[in-house]
Parts: sequence; structure tokens; C-alpha cells
Amino acid sequence: MAVPVAIATGQPVIGVDSSPAMLEQARRKATEANVELDLREGDMRDLAVDEPAALIYCPGRGLLHLPTWADRRCTFERVAASLRPGGRFAWNAFAFDHHIAARLDGERQDEPVPHTNRYAVGDNRIDITLNDGAKISLWWATKNEWLGLIEVAGLELEELYGGFAREPFDDDSREYVVVARRP
Repeated sequence: MAVPVAIATGQPVIGVDSSPAMLEQARRKATEANVELDLREGDMRDLAVDEPAALIYCPGRGLLHLPTWADRRCTFERVAASLRPGGRFAWNAFAFDHHIAARLDGERQDEPVPHTNRYAVGDNRIDITLNDGAKISLWWATKNEWLGLIEVAGLELEELYGGFAREPFDDDSREYVVVARRP
């Protein structure tokens, strides 16, 4: 995501990821697109920037990799401390749907890659097991949990959408697209 943002804004972009493989992929794509990125290996819970940012974003449902509310709170506080006044924090996450969970729990899926989902509803967790046995876990949050994290971090909600086309968030929305602002 750093490459298209750098192209669209013409601004310096810092990319932080805990995966060396993802950082290498970003380096390769930046070279192909002829853009310069400042790519850093790190953990979003330890976010630190040299000067306050106008925008920090966490795409691809990245916040769902944080297993506890304390991890999210720490991340939101680090983001807030890294934003300049008026700076924005944007992210997306899926909105849990018990109908989808009941239908897909334990069922093998072929897209986007062959995998099986197991839902641990009591822990707000989905375990995604790939055919080769590799496992990824995601922890979902409710709208009120996201709003609470915004407030605790000293941020303000600017926008809450139900999708990337800026549709209003309502009871049928399956995606949170959130923009918070540092006052």
C-alpha cells in the first residue's frame, strides 16, 4: 500500500512491517514504480517516527493481528503520539457476521488461497489454517471497541464508513473503514 500512496500524494512514505518478506516485496514494487520509500522492520505497538505525521494508516485489516485490547490500546496511543495536530489515522477491519461465521466455520475454502477457517467466538478470534498447515489468527472488534480505542488514545472520530466506497456504516455493513483525527 505504501507504493500507491507515495505515487498518489508525492509525499515521503514510511512503511513499517514486522515481516522481512513483506518489506522486500515493498522494496521491489517501489523500485518498479520508481518511488522512494523509507521501509522499516518493526512492530506497530512500538511505532515511532522522527517527526509528527499528517497521516498514519493501517491497511489490509492489519490491526486484526493484535490479539488483545491492551495491544490495540498501545498501538492507538503510539499512533496518537506520532500524529501532528489535525493528523489522521485511517484503518479498516471486517465487522464480524455470525451468519458468515456459522456458514464457513470448519469449511475448506479455495479463495484467495486454499484454507480452512475456525471461529473462536468467545475469544473474538478466527484461525485461518492454510493447506500446508501454516496458521494465521485474527482478532475482531466491535464498533464500540474501536470507538473506545479512539477515545482512550485522545483521538476523535472523523469518519466511519461501511465500505471503501464511503457508504454509511449501518447494521448490514461488513467492513469498518475508519478515519480518526488528533485534535
